[in-house]
Amino acid sequence: MRILRFGLLALATLPLAGCFQSSTLIRVKADGSGTIEQRLLLTEQALDQLRAFNIIGGGNADNADPTAEPQARALAAAIGPGVTYVSSMPVADGRLQGRESIYAFADITQLRISEQPSMPGGPNLRAQGLNTSSDPITFAFARKPDGNVVLRILVPRPGVFPTGPNGTPQAPTQDQINMVKQLLSGARLTVAVQPEGRLVQTTSPFVEGNRVTLIDVDIDRAGDDPDLARKLQAARTPEDTKAALNSVPGVKITLDPEISIEFSPTP
Repeated sequence: MRILRFGLLALATLPLAGCFQSSTLIRVKADGSGTIEQRLLLTEQALDQLRAFNIIGGGNADNADPTAEPQARALAAAIGPGVTYVSSMPVADGRLQGRESIYAFADITQLRISEQPSMPGGPNLRAQGLNTSSDPITFAFARKPDGNVVLRILVPRPGVFPTGPNGTPQAPTQDQINMVKQLLSGARLTVAVQPEGRLVQTTSPFVEGNRVTLIDVDIDRAGDDPDLARKLQAARTPEDTKAALNSVPGVKITLDPEISIEFSPTP
């Protein structure tokens, strides 16, 4: 998963205090169909900067709000073929305002779920070796002879580390961590899957009832760990890196390239 891969919500050089909170819950049935519940909240400051960036890029400021209903409707096509917009409603939480949207899908293998919220005209962060662009999460689906369903979640190569000249992942420096914390102060991102039926087993360690968390990152809590850079830089193996990340407050993330969920359908 990509701890540092979040789309900026405004000009790349401006800090965005409490910029966004995004959550995606994928509910899947035994036939591979289901729904997606998506919630996106932004500060008014972030919205103003998005509008400004859109104007600078030659766009229309009225189309810059990713929480507006037209943008919520248009997102269905980006999620995958056969995805339909069901409904949405505006929501607010303190200084944050946004929208909760529901989408329906007929085949989970057609989904392309982004780990970061879709921002009209929003640039990616490319500085000091970091890159916030991301590949989508994809899915494979199969039924076992005993009737259980196995959902395989194919996760992009982790982007938690900057990449060196030879393409080798490197641990972020304290300066890079400080930069992300400043630019994305207040940001939180969550992606989870909830099968309809009894959860039999999963390779993800983050389970609550039937809900399996793929990623849950709270930038402020993670960035407040004074030993974050040291922990990541001391890791020498994938297992070391997993242990380091699991020790960071505000971070639930697995570095495995594939997560499996087996569930028994509801009778």
